Amino acid sequence: MQKLEHCDGVIHFGNVDWWYHNRGHASVRMATRIAKHVPTVWINSIGMRMPVPGKTEIAWSRYWRKIKSLTKGLQRDPVSGMYIYSPIFIPRYTPAMLQVNGWLLALQVKIVCWRLKIKHPSALVSMPTMTPAVELGKWVKVVSDRCDDFSTLPEADKEQVGALERRLLKVSDAAAYVHEGLMEREQSLVKKSVLIGHGVDFDQFVAARPMAGPRISMPKSMLGLSRPIVGFYGGMDEYRMDVELMIKIARHINPGTLVLIGPKQMDLSKVLTEKNTKHISQVAPEELAAHAAHFDVGIIPFIQNEFNIMCNPTKLKEYLALGYPTVVMTLPAFQAYERLIYNANSHVEFLICIDKALKEDGFSLIENRRKAVAGSSWDTVATKVAKLLAVAV
Repeated sequence: MQKLEHCDGVIHFGNVDWWYHNRGHASVRMATRIAKHVPTVWINSIGMRMPVPGKTEIAWSRYWRKIKSLTKGLQRDPVSGMYIYSPIFIPRYTPAMLQVNGWLLALQVKIVCWRLKIKHPSALVSMPTMTPAVELGKWVKVVSDRCDDFSTLPEADKEQVGALERRLLKVSDAAAYVHEGLMEREQSLVKKSVLIGHGVDFDQFVAARPMAGPRISMPKSMLGLSRPIVGFYGGMDEYRMDVELMIKIARHINPGTLVLIGPKQMDLSKVLTEKNTKHISQVAPEELAAHAAHFDVGIIPFIQNEFNIMCNPTKLKEYLALGYPTVVMTLPAFQAYERLIYNANSHVEFLICIDKALKEDGFSLIENRRKAVAGSSWDTVATKVAKLLAVAV
């Protein structure tokens, strides 16, 4: 059989649910750009663990939002043109049930491809629990989107997820990495490894907070907030966010405001009891700059755990494009920018860094931060991945 030079569609087995997760995720940003070149279907995540009431945070909310997602079936996003599909699956994660779900998912993908007249698809896979479905499909190319080390996800079965990740790497033609450490660790497990990193909508973020002149108009949801405004945006999960630290930050900057922007993927009640904390629900990626431009300090209050060690938050480059000071809990992904940000290794250090950041005054630092990420682009990142998928670009 003659090998095809290009695919005529991409099936992206996603790691988030389009209908309720953070759409600013790197995988989403890549997929919406690939959709400009070839029909692209985002398959909503089937997860890796069953929420358990009393053990998993906001378990009942997780059940309800997934049920609502399942009712949406196949739809098309009017902005990107990408198709979104919520697959039917059995929410159990034993090895046997994952194989059953793989068969169910492979069948649904086949039907979706038939409906959209995609005859020769490539697969981009961001979630290891979808590996059995990928193994059952016929693809021009298979690319593993290695955005995280999911085997370290709390409450997930480490051995089972790790085995799924290795199976996925084995059937992949290439793996795309955002973290150099993870790529180096897995190079012997995959045919081809590519470090793609992250992009940034540089011009959009710079325009929202120019060096001279007023910032972009403040969104209504932020009007009247007391300064200083210390903020975070993005997905908030219990295995990422340090709740105790966030409470300390709110108390430390009072009467200033701690702003948290993003969907509730964890129990934020303890943080929101602080009267100077403001939570804003998920905003579209194109609206992030307008909100974040009004932070005085950007923060990444992540837990220094096994999962986060291999993460690479997209928001850091966006904070740097805005030019303002950023305070982070030290993680390997931040090392390349350590001279441009404030690194902390404890709660006490984090609060001290916020104080230093609030006293910062200098255009040279803003310029240097922007120079450090000026060459980054989501279009460039997406093009790299599209080529691995045999998309004609």
